[in-house]
Amino acid sequence: MIHPQGNLVTVADSAKIVRDLRWLKIYAAVTTISLAILGLTAAKAPESKELTVERINIVDPSGVPRLVISNAERIPLPKLNGKEYPRAVHPAGIIFYDTKGNEVGGLAITDARIGKVSALAFDYPNYDAMGMVTRVSPDGKNSLAGLQINSRPPADLDVIEASKVVQRRIAIHNDNEDAEILLADPQGRDRIRLRVTRDGQARIEVLDEQGEVTFSAPSGA
Repeated sequence: MIHPQGNLVTVADSAKIVRDLRWLKIYAAVTTISLAILGLTAAKAPESKELTVERINIVDPSGVPRLVISNAERIPLPKLNGKEYPRAVHPAGIIFYDTKGNEVGGLAITDARIGKVSALAFDYPNYDAMGMVTRVSPDGKNSLAGLQINSRPPADLDVIEASKVVQRRIAIHNDNEDAEILLADPQGRDRIRLRVTRDGQARIEVLDEQGEVTFSAPSGA
C-alpha cells in the first residue's frame, strides 16, 4: 500500500487501518441499533391525553374564527359585522361563528350574581334566537331549567336596536318544580299558560291582550 505522499505503508500502519475500520463498523452498528430503538420507542409512545391551555381558537383555511373555547378571563366579546359589543357577564365556554366571523351562538358557564348559570344559545343574525338555560341561586334553594324562543328582529337592526324589539314567544321551564309552558303574542304578552304545580295541580289558561284570563281549565281552579 502507498501513502498519498508516495511512501510505502508499513505493517504497523496496515494494522492501525484495520483497527480503525473495525471501530468504524462497530460505531455504525451501534448507531443504527440506537436509532432503531428510538424509532420504535417513539412509535409505541402513547399520545398526549390532555391539553392545558386558557383558550383555543379554531379557524378556517382563510383564518376566520369558527369556534373558540375559552376560560372566563379570555372569552372574546360578541362580534357582529365587524363590531364588538360588551357582555353582561364573562363566562367560560364555547363560542360559535359563521363564515364571516360573526357570533352565532355558544355554550356559557358562569357564576353570576344571580347564581350558577349554564346556557346553550343559537342566534339570529343580529340577536339571540333560542336558548336553554339552568340557574341555581347562590344559596342553592332556588333553581330553574328552561328553554326560550324569541321573536326575530328586523335584519337591518344592530344588536342594541334589536334588543329593544325582540320578544319572548315561547318559554318552557321547570321553576322550583313548577312546570310551565308559556305562549306569547308578537308583543311578548302571554296568551296561553299550561301549568302543573309542584303539588300536582294542573291548569290551562287563555289570556287576552290585557292579561285577563278568558278561559281556564279546570274552570273552578
